[in-house]
Order: sequence, then C-alpha cells, then structure tokens
Amino acid sequence: MGYSISVLNNIRANATQEYQARIPEATQQNIIAVGNALEQYGLLYNEFFPALFNKIGKTMIESKLFKNKLARFKSGTILSNQDVEEIFVEMSKAEGAYDKTGPNPLGRRQGPDVKVVYHRLNRQDYYAITIGDLDVLRVFRSEASLDTFITGLFNSVYSGAEYDEYLAMKNLLNTYDGYINIGISPGNGDHAEDAKTIVKAIRNTSIAMTFPDTAFNKAKVRTWTPEDKQVLFIRGDMLINMDVELLSKSFHLGKAEIPLEIIPVDAFGDGEDLTLAILADKDFFRIWDTLSKMEPQRNAQGLFTNYFYHHHQILSLSPFKNAVRFVLDMGE
Repeated sequence: MGYSISVLNNIRANATQEYQARIPEATQQNIIAVGNALEQYGLLYNEFFPALFNKIGKTMIESKLFKNKLARFKSGTILSNQDVEEIFVEMSKAEGAYDKTGPNPLGRRQGPDVKVVYHRLNRQDYYAITIGDLDVLRVFRSEASLDTFITGLFNSVYSGAEYDEYLAMKNLLNTYDGYINIGISPGNGDHAEDAKTIVKAIRNTSIAMTFPDTAFNKAKVRTWTPEDKQVLFIRGDMLINMDVELLSKSFHLGKAEIPLEIIPVDAFGDGEDLTLAILADKDFFRIWDTLSKMEPQRNAQGLFTNYFYHHHQILSLSPFKNAVRFVLDMGE
C-alpha cells in the first residue's frame, strides 16, 4: 500500500463510530469508493478534512522535501520566547607557590571568571496555503494521484520555511563581526596552486585551534576546538578545486580519516563574495525553534481552508566558540 492508504486508514482508525461505519477501509482497489463516500456524507467529510491535514502537517514537519543542510547545527526547541542564556567559565589561573608568610587565602573568596551572553528571538515568519474541498475530492481517482497530492500538498510551505532558514543561517555566517580573518592572496590563475594555498591555511589554522588560546573567538576567552569538533563551511566553487585527496594529504591521513566535517554552501553573501571558507566549532550556531505551528481558517462560503504555518526562531552565533574566516585578499 502507498503512503496515502496508510494515512486514510490511520484517520479512520481514530475517527468516530459513524465515520468508521460509513467510510470503508481504504485499499488500492477502492480509492474512488472512499472519495464518493466522503463526498456523500458532508458531516463526515468535515471530520476527515482537518484530520487529513493535521496528519500530513505532522508528517511533513518530520520529513520535509527540501532539507536545510545546516539544520543539523541547530540546538533544538524551547517552549518559550524568552532569551537563552549562554555561560562560559574561564579556566582557573595558578596562584603560584604557597607562601606561609604571605596573605591568608582562606579568608578570600575566589570566584570563577564567568562570562554571559544572551540569544534572543529574532525570526517570526509565517507561510500561507489555500486548499479547496473540491481539489481534495478530485484526487480520489487512484492511489497514485492521491499519493502525489498528499506528499506534495504542503511542500511549498515547508520547503519555503526550510529554505528561508538555510538563508538565515548563511546570513549569520556572512554578517558575523567576530571572525579572525585570514587573507588568501589570489594566484596567477592556477586553480590547483590556489587550492594548495587555501588547504595549507586551513590545515595550519585547524591545528592551532586545538590548543587553548584566546586568538580565535570574539569574546577572547581561552578555549580550544579538537579537530573532530571542527566544521569547515566552504563555497562549492572552491571545493571543486579542493579534492579529498588534497585535503587528506594535508592532514597526513587517509581519505576516509579527514578530521574536519566539510559542509559546502552555494555562497556566503550576495554580489562579490570574498569569503572562501569558514572554519568553526560545531557549536558555533546557537539556534532554537520557539514555535512551529500550522493554523487553519475555514471559509465555508468558498469551500476552502487557508492554512497558516508559523515558524519562530532564535538565530544567533556564540562569541565563545572558535571561528576563523578565510577571505580573498585583493590587496590595496
């Protein structure tokens, strides 16, 4: 059975006794009969319609057609629109050798050096789609047509929301003002040599980031990022000239052992994009969903329903995490 058959029977299994008595269990052979029964019993169609779209909405949220390749760096979901507090505790500093003739440290309160930043709600988008009753009933011709209708129904809404999230996360990377910038001088048109220059800079920076230092983050806290916790966001056109073999050789490892996670993006900004790549801690993004909700509004006169999908988020970056940007140095 296809996707639509299981959806229809799931709705039926959770419906009222009258619905179960009048609407047959769906099979590949009786799709038209199910549609005719729903059209005949108007009150039962009113029970079926919201259940159908609630079921589709839940499923599509869990399995969107367009996938934001940066979504895996999100921090999860919070149930309020309040600020999210991020705390960093600095490493303790040595007091030196004990001096019995010196001041008594027992009477002194030595608190940790704590730094705090707040991440705030800054995205509140909604998307709209109109679904007509007759549009739904017309697809009860075959399992294939019903499958196509169901799987594609909210694709424009959720794909749009996912794409906008992807653009918002790229915009964070593009507009962040806390990077340590490393300039890459353009070569003489030899793409292979340019690739070697960039890879060398990435390798040297990656190694340097594994040691405790204040040099690679905006807050100037002493921190480090192990190689397996690093991610390289890189323009796709740069990655074309930077094959896996070149990267693996630069780290003196096999092709399957490259420690960095590599995420290609189409571009970081509009127009002349001088950013070639960004090497950062995997926890650099600080993103939470605060609301993901579909709301219907019925128009009985026009026999259609408007659905409004709301997506609210906190979109931010952590100043406590290491992040280095490699930019094309065009000189004066």
